[in-house]
Amino acid sequence: MKRLSLILGAALLLSAALSAQEVQNFRPSSVVSPEITAETVTFRLYAPYATVVTVNPSWLNTLPATAPEKAMRKDMNGVWSVSYPLPASELYYYTFTVDGVRTLDPANNFVIRDVGNFMNALIVTGGRGDLYAEATRHGNIEEVWYPSPTNNMTRRMTVYTPYGYDRYNRNKKYPVLYLLHGGGGDETAWSTLGRTRQILDNLIEQGKAVPMLVVMPNGNPNQYAAPTLGIPVNPNTKRYTSSFDNYESLTADIIPFIEKNYNVIRDRRSRAVGGLSMGGGQSFYEGFRHVDIFGSVGIFSSGLIGGTSGSQGFDAEREMPGIFTTPAKYNKFNVIYLSCGEQDPRLAGTENFVSRLEGLGYKNLSYESFPGAHEWHVWRESLTSYVQLLFK
Repeated sequence: MKRLSLILGAALLLSAALSAQEVQNFRPSSVVSPEITAETVTFRLYAPYATVVTVNPSWLNTLPATAPEKAMRKDMNGVWSVSYPLPASELYYYTFTVDGVRTLDPANNFVIRDVGNFMNALIVTGGRGDLYAEATRHGNIEEVWYPSPTNNMTRRMTVYTPYGYDRYNRNKKYPVLYLLHGGGGDETAWSTLGRTRQILDNLIEQGKAVPMLVVMPNGNPNQYAAPTLGIPVNPNTKRYTSSFDNYESLTADIIPFIEKNYNVIRDRRSRAVGGLSMGGGQSFYEGFRHVDIFGSVGIFSSGLIGGTSGSQGFDAEREMPGIFTTPAKYNKFNVIYLSCGEQDPRLAGTENFVSRLEGLGYKNLSYESFPGAHEWHVWRESLTSYVQLLFK
């Protein structure tokens, strides 16, 4: 009996040692990266056997060509580092390249995905970046599976509910924004890259936006959910001639599901649609085609509206008969919001479209351009502006 106790004791000690070793293997790095001070951002990477290490912070893409990327230097402990002057307040991305191989920063758990690219992220506060940081009162993000008879599939979407939302309190109902992603994105894009929850949490807390639900579905008709789930696409789904005019399931499947399962206001003035790039084109079709369903429409950096080679635009009258010849048919929105990056080739076409609507007397029309090209900081700013106009 004593020998058995000794054996069991030894086994327990060995198990504890192995567990400790496992924890040791996955213990976070003691290197601090990135380190943000009042004046600098410093990146560090422990790579004692590497010969060349570089980092590509995304703010370098907005600097003149005369500001080349700095080389990282290795210290005697095998830690590579480089410091940059603190950029303007924003959300930024970066990765390391170690001897030609792109890799993430093991010292930074803030990782996001843009289509097939995984990147580390950091937020510089003290300005616009404050909207992307956590508010005091947090709403919730839900990943929801719903039936889509239109596509003969069960699909996933992301739903934001504001702080204080209580699904059991049927007396408190909220308006809804249906927010659509761009090409290559999925139902996670707006909640991760777009920082939708953080933006809404902060604006609602500041009294600048009305508490609302934000529904972020997957706009790729053949996808059940984001590719990271490893679910193969559906090869037998309905085919569409346009990646912009392919979202009939929004009104046929998604809105009925939301209105059955969430405490929302069921009238057009309390429904809005908006999106970026491909999602902006989808918002044009869904919003203008269903003026009886949506009270507001937002179009961010859309290639449909702006064209992708300058001011060529598109034939809006052909796509939406009456938009120019019978404006009273569509001039019923509470908000028509358009935006584009100032360095985006879609800018001229977007501005031409806005000017045409203005000339025809479209009311509640708002247009903004932001510094930048076809990129997320333009779309986060667009979302920030758009939601402050809604449901007022």
